[in-house]
Amino acid sequence: MLFYQIIGDQYLSSIIDGIFFSIFAFIVGIISSSLGVGGGFITTPSLILLGINESYAIGTVLFMIIFTAISSTIAYARQPQKIEYRTGLLIAGPTVIGAVSGSLTSSYLATEAPVIFRIIFAICLFPIAIKMLFFPKEKKETIEADDEIEHDEIFILGFERREIYSAVLGLVVGFTSGLLGIGGGVVMVPILVHVGKLSMHKSVATSVFIMIATSIAGAVVKISMGQIYPDLALFLVLGIILGAQFGPRLNQRINTKRLQQIFGFVMIIALFSIAIGQDQILALIRGIIEIFF
Repeated sequence: MLFYQIIGDQYLSSIIDGIFFSIFAFIVGIISSSLGVGGGFITTPSLILLGINESYAIGTVLFMIIFTAISSTIAYARQPQKIEYRTGLLIAGPTVIGAVSGSLTSSYLATEAPVIFRIIFAICLFPIAIKMLFFPKEKKETIEADDEIEHDEIFILGFERREIYSAVLGLVVGFTSGLLGIGGGVVMVPILVHVGKLSMHKSVATSVFIMIATSIAGAVVKISMGQIYPDLALFLVLGIILGAQFGPRLNQRINTKRLQQIFGFVMIIALFSIAIGQDQILALIRGIIEIFF
């Protein structure tokens, strides 16, 4: 098809494959929305474990995140005064620069030094898995009422110091997003809360708004290099958007703290598999089983 010739290669061999990935993304959408995080840091390592080339996995997920970020932003835009557009637009500039640099870096490392790239990839995402396993986030029973911003002194061009500092750190967030194929929300939200002095609700909403520019920038680099599977991305988009509708409802019925711990443990195994190889991990697991059983 002309679409694939223009934007990238075709990965799926049948509609059955597409349905499988949509179901997978549906589960990712449920888990990620239940935990209040994006799905990129789950989807990218999963695709790599399934045998998809690192560069293509990152490009495909960044393409997917464009649609999920737009969908989330539209939802938050309907809620009055949730998105801080001025702060978001200021931070979006550096994140775009970072995303382009990160995407180029990931393409180079994945091609020239794939082993080193896999190790870097695993090391960068490892802290997230550790946090989930040992320091799971408690589920809040009440809605945060205070959505005020802690303003500070004007620093430059009418922007406050907190906004400028957040924008500088946004460069790192963008680079991480492009390098690892994640939306960056797991890094951006804490920055907006602690440096940008926004409430949690405003931080989450503003983060997904910023994510639109970040993911587009990273995806454009991957598309220009032909490192994307658009057919796979579209099936992932369908699944993750549908799954995200069920996550908040599920959040009220399950122990999200336990869910994070289980998922953190699984993610650690997955990252070790990416870093040192699946065969070595399977051999280690078999060895442990033989020792104890």
